[in-house]
Amino acid sequence: MRPRRASASNGIVDKRVRLTHQTFLLAAMAVFGLWMVGSLIQELSLNRSLSQQAAALSDRNAALRSTNDAYRKDIGSVTSGAAAEEEARRDGYARSNEKLYLITTPPPSSAVPAAARRKASNSSSSSSSGGPLDALRRLFG
Repeated sequence: MRPRRASASNGIVDKRVRLTHQTFLLAAMAVFGLWMVGSLIQELSLNRSLSQQAAALSDRNAALRSTNDAYRKDIGSVTSGAAAEEEARRDGYARSNEKLYLITTPPPSSAVPAAARRKASNSSSSSSSGGPLDALRRLFG
């Protein structure tokens, strides 16, 4: 005979664990529970990624909506003729009944005052005796 080891289970010596219907049912329920937990985790991760995509798409839609509004405004100004007038004004055109004021920087001032220049030009013209054309110019000028 072969030697056996003594084991105790519920107070009974050398009792083998028998596979019963309850054991199979318990194992099946544990596998089903693990499958349900895995499905729940997968569903939560899918829900999170879809929420992020939806938020990104709504932001993109808002940007496209504002761009479309700007395009509609431009189309409205082009069809009404306001854009053509604006372009003409940029090119320097004005209406016939408008007064146009150009605002520019003043010309650079010269070192010699204007009165001194006139005096110098009068003295040089009187001292020089030009030809007959100069005499006629002074007569009619």
